[in-house]
Amino acid sequence: MITLNGWQVPGYETKVKCGFKLAGEDLSGAGSFLINADNGIKAAILTVTTKVPFVDVTQLKELVTKAKALDENGARVAYTINCDVASAFKVRKAKFDGEVSAIEEDEAKAWMVSFRLTELLSKSEREQQQLDKTAISNTQVVASDGHNEVQDKFAAQDGP
Repeated sequence: MITLNGWQVPGYETKVKCGFKLAGEDLSGAGSFLINADNGIKAAILTVTTKVPFVDVTQLKELVTKAKALDENGARVAYTINCDVASAFKVRKAKFDGEVSAIEEDEAKAWMVSFRLTELLSKSEREQQQLDKTAISNTQVVASDGHNEVQDKFAAQDGP
């Protein structure tokens, strides 16, 4: 089961896959040593598949509406995610991203619905924001108008 802002995603046989990429780069070149650059942890991706019965077309419409929803700034809506696998990966907020699809399955008399959610404000992003705030608060102004001060001293001098 997965909910978006408390709204339960409809359907049955719902599967949620969650994963993230540990970004890195091979720096070993032609040598035999293994040297990797750590490029951080990328945002988690939740892939959801579910079957929505044909008789529940209203629920499918509601899901599509949520996927297309925009906030007051014209950006896709961020949803608070609640499901076990998202909690295990510490994913709290996500937005629809990529393809949202529904395929008719006549035998099951249902649509096989799939969509993707991309994590917002991942742990890495929150840590970076905290570091940025600390850096800003620890920054001191080194020089405040040095050019004008030099010009004033030059103008005050007597001479040719």
